[in-house]
Amino acid sequence: MRTPLSFEALRDQLAALAVPAGQARELVWVVPDRLGAAMTDAGAFEIFLLGSPLQAASPLVAGNLQHDRWEPIAGGPPFEASRVLLGSAAHFAAVAALIATELSRLDVSTATAMQRSFNEVEPIIELAIRRAALSSEAILGLIAELHVLRAALLATAAGDDRAATLLSWRGWAPGRDFVLGGHGIEVKATLGAASRHRFSGIHQLEPQLLDNACAERLHLMSFGLEPVAAGGLDLPELVDDLLSLLSDDRGARTPQQGQLLAMIASYGGAGAPSYEHDAMRGWNVYQQRFAITFARLYDVADPEMRLLDRGLVEQTFVVPDSLSFELAVPSLLSAFNPVEDWQKEIAAMARE
Repeated sequence: MRTPLSFEALRDQLAALAVPAGQARELVWVVPDRLGAAMTDAGAFEIFLLGSPLQAASPLVAGNLQHDRWEPIAGGPPFEASRVLLGSAAHFAAVAALIATELSRLDVSTATAMQRSFNEVEPIIELAIRRAALSSEAILGLIAELHVLRAALLATAAGDDRAATLLSWRGWAPGRDFVLGGHGIEVKATLGAASRHRFSGIHQLEPQLLDNACAERLHLMSFGLEPVAAGGLDLPELVDDLLSLLSDDRGARTPQQGQLLAMIASYGGAGAPSYEHDAMRGWNVYQQRFAITFARLYDVADPEMRLLDRGLVEQTFVVPDSLSFELAVPSLLSAFNPVEDWQKEIAAMARE
């Protein structure tokens, strides 16, 4: 009987792997010719289960399970395998080792046995992916905010102007999503046909004081997004587009590009799942393309917005900061609200 592989030994081997220069893998065999682990050229850990395609019960796991032909770095023959792609952070060496070790303790000798063993370990795989990947709601929100950032960057000149515009995006940190000159923008996205969005509190739709002690002119940017098979953009493509706008055409990654990627990786807050572009751009969960079905930029100061008034709420026994609510805004409030061309308006704010 084969002796089960030591988790500690495998974890140390995976942690010591060097990032390959190309697509070929330096494969660590857990079960020879049946189960292996490696690292991608983006530094992400991956597990290979050799043989025919595997079927996942979890939609999340299915979205991150890829069957293809792969090539080992040592020049051995290519092999067919299902690949589970994990993250690039250091702790994913231990996660990959745990999954591979659990699989190695089971029977992976035949296609039927491999599928049965995969089914048994799949809950661990799902947990690892769920802890690493952004939620569907967070992906929608990030895509919407990056569309606004793209419009602002396109409106500003290259170099220092775009570096300053990049800092107008605050959605990766607590507080307002964008601060452009004297304007604040709160960005929301929905898969629905109407501008109906959830807010965590009254403060999200209240003008705040800017650094110059003046009140911001607050706007609500409402996006409708639709999953599409063709057209639109997926998250990695949108990030690549933004990176190109921050390029200096010298080949090497600029400080502004590095800063953008760090801001995106921080989206969602400390300890939350994140999108690490270089390591996760190939994750199937991020390959969904989205087309914009509507984009409405509302002036929140318009009385037709009919928002909760903090002063009135304070006259009740309700604690204002305890409130969360949904807002359903008509597609047309007044002749100039929402604005006719949201991109042109964002451009004007970015140039102030």
